[in-house]
Amino acid sequence: MGICGSCKVKLLSGNVNMEHNGGISEEEIEEGYILSCCSKPLDDVSIET
Repeated sequence: MGICGSCKVKLLSGNVNMEHNGGISEEEIEEGYILSCCSKPLDDVSIET
């Protein structure tokens, strides 16, 4: 549901559709972070590990 933020990762490439209920700020999204629990890849993606 994307409310706790514990799955936050940096998206390095690709696009996702992220539908969340909080757990991530607009600033973090602008910096390239996503919540992996509620992000559906739209193409090939790479994340920071």
